[in-house]
Amino acid sequence: MILSSVLKWSIMLVLIPTMTWKIVRQPENSGETHGAIVKFLKGQKFDVRMTDESIENMPIIEARNEACYLRIARVSPFGHEAELVRRASMVGDRIFYVFRGVEYQEQPVRQTLSNYFWFRFLRELGLVSRVPPVFAVITSCGNEQIPWTEMGAQEPV
Repeated sequence: MILSSVLKWSIMLVLIPTMTWKIVRQPENSGETHGAIVKFLKGQKFDVRMTDESIENMPIIEARNEACYLRIARVSPFGHEAELVRRASMVGDRIFYVFRGVEYQEQPVRQTLSNYFWFRFLRELGLVSRVPPVFAVITSCGNEQIPWTEMGAQEPV
């Protein structure tokens, strides 16, 4: 009888904080990510607009200046959208991926996956507010250096 009572109280002691933690924790805000991208691109002297197009339910952001254009979309860290990104590009466009401020010619799937699982775990514990996003960039720009590291608003906080 005492063992049964202790077991019930032990379950309650674990269950209440767990449920409270899940209720209090806020979902990740994708609007915050898009706002940071728009602000960053405007700071780089691009005219920015949201398009009606999307890659797997992630809206594409289009940015233009007098020399070229960029199309940016957040993509999955699992890397399965590479073909969709290629289809969204035009002949002559350059495609690359930006992850944690670094430009990659191909999505670094091992790195994005390991970061995704690690930061998802940290987010579940309430230690960070977001998982670092992966961006696909389709551009007509040459090799102009855009300082992607300055888009630090998307780093986990």
